[in-house]
Amino acid sequence: MRNLLTVAAVTTMVFVSMETTTVDAYAATKNARAMALRDCEREARAKRFGSRTIQRRNFLKDCMIDRGFYADVN
Repeated sequence: MRNLLTVAAVTTMVFVSMETTTVDAYAATKNARAMALRDCEREARAKRFGSRTIQRRNFLKDCMIDRGFYADVN
């Protein structure tokens, strides 16, 4: 019985730490993607794409792809 409780406690600790690590990794990736998108948007503003929305959108997509992120930009 004591061994069973020990195994259950260790298993719970492992699953909780794995879940926390996964959440932290997702948050870090999400944060890095947001920073890259802000940088790409800053570059697009510097190029003054203003009314040329298709060119701006294409620039943002290419910029995000160059930085290694999926280019899901509207």
